[in-house]
Amino acid sequence: MSSTGSSERGAIRAFFTALGDASSRLVQRYLPDAFIFALLLTFLTMIIAVLVTDEGPASVATHWGAGFWEVIEFSMQASLALLTGWALADSPPIKRALRRIADVPDSQTQAIFVVALCGQLLGLFHWGVVLIAGAILAREVGIAMAEKDIDVHYPLLVAAAYAGLLPWHQGLSGAALLLVATEGHFAEDATGVIPVSETIFHPFNLAVIAGVVAVVVVLMPLMAPEEENATAVPEGTLRAARGESTMTDGGEVEKPHRVRESWLKGRLLDSKLICIGAGAIIWAYLLYLFATEPFMQVLNINILISAMFGLGFFAHASLRSYVDVFHEAIEGASQIIIQFQFYGGIMGIMVFSGLVELIAETAAAYATDTTWYLFVFVSGGIVNFFVPSGGGQWVVMGEIYASATQEIAGTQMNHMLIAFAMGDQWTNMIQPFWALPVLGIAGLSIRDMMGYVAVLFVFSGIVMGTGTILIGVIG
Repeated sequence: MSSTGSSERGAIRAFFTALGDASSRLVQRYLPDAFIFALLLTFLTMIIAVLVTDEGPASVATHWGAGFWEVIEFSMQASLALLTGWALADSPPIKRALRRIADVPDSQTQAIFVVALCGQLLGLFHWGVVLIAGAILAREVGIAMAEKDIDVHYPLLVAAAYAGLLPWHQGLSGAALLLVATEGHFAEDATGVIPVSETIFHPFNLAVIAGVVAVVVVLMPLMAPEEENATAVPEGTLRAARGESTMTDGGEVEKPHRVRESWLKGRLLDSKLICIGAGAIIWAYLLYLFATEPFMQVLNINILISAMFGLGFFAHASLRSYVDVFHEAIEGASQIIIQFQFYGGIMGIMVFSGLVELIAETAAAYATDTTWYLFVFVSGGIVNFFVPSGGGQWVVMGEIYASATQEIAGTQMNHMLIAFAMGDQWTNMIQPFWALPVLGIAGLSIRDMMGYVAVLFVFSGIVMGTGTILIGVIG
């Protein structure tokens, strides 16, 4: 009996290992770079709009130009959310904690499990934090395993960290769920103000989160290859993480350029009092707000960014450290910040040409009170492929989904929001946009890890799709 059980477990592991390897090889061969992907997606969206709507090429180009700048306000908001999360994750106390965690695993399976579990928890806390802290943790675990002379497949470690983005929109930083909880939001006439107690902390949402987390922490270790086939941490990543000097073409040690600064400027930049005082001002305001207003009622995206700013000041304890990390964060997130505008152009085409409305109306036309949430989930996943921003996609789709929900008897607005959040986060596993900062820290290319999260895309989709059907049946 024991031999049979062991054989079955071996067969399951062999199946998922082969599946992960095959998917990884396929992605490495065919997936373009993230920016090229965005440009190709722009051309594809233009072609689709011309073919399936009444808009001509000139009108579509005009829609692209309008959308390019339509998202500038949200781009700043989303960029700040990413950068403040990055700055907190790359602070000394957080990095020390991550290094302690990295020393725990003693095998490849344990290493992947630890990174996957921590990634899920970080993702539920904040999408910007998981992108950075998850990547740092994966890198530190890979380095710790190399120092222990234990083979571990580094691309799968990084994929396990990136998988932390999978449940993000159902968590504390869920953009659409926080936006509809904010008084005066753009879709308030259609949805009303819905507190996070009815979305993020709703039992349906929490149950699906549990299922998604379980899939990730079980599936990722199962895809681990045999240790002799594992790909180690790149040497360049090892040197950079250890702070080793790089060499110039002439063979000399390259020294960082430092600008001379005055005594006063240096004292101010290194002052703990100023830095911690700035954090205290922010958190004094937040604590007063939380003390005088119900937490579930006031938590929104702006409050979250404020909280991350304050925590960053506390964690770094000097303006020099905080400013330096922000400089690195802006450099590391530069492609994302630039690509926001191009995805805004795609959004403009989809909105102003009527493509988004066509998708939503097609879904609503065939949906019932039982299947509506599944339609929202799938269509949200499709649109996220073209507009890979939870808040940005809600700006595009929110009022359309809300109107359709009002027209389908027996459906509830908060349930629709939960289904939308699941669809938006689901296709992040095959949309390379948000992987850029992770890959920059890890020292890998998108092709190295995307095959593994593509497998996760399939199995997590089964869990979330089933969840939307159950919401329709039970709710």
